[in-house]
Amino acid sequence: MLVVYGVKRKLKIDKSLGTQVCPNCGHTVDLSLAREKCYAHIYYIPVFPLTGMRMKACPNCGVVETLTSGQYKELKNS
Repeated sequence: MLVVYGVKRKLKIDKSLGTQVCPNCGHTVDLSLAREKCYAHIYYIPVFPLTGMRMKACPNCGVVETLTSGQYKELKNS
């Protein structure tokens, strides 16, 4: 019997934060508010979440700034 299992990451972009200067690359870009979750799966069906991360992401250089739960909620609601 063959059992297919593994881990898969999912990225969900929640909101655009508007045009800002990226602290890493210095370009004026449209920063995004995003969440990344890592799921364990069996037969390509997600079974349970392993980790989660909230972040601000720059589309130009790819750098992410990890946010706490409070910071994430404040940015999402503003």
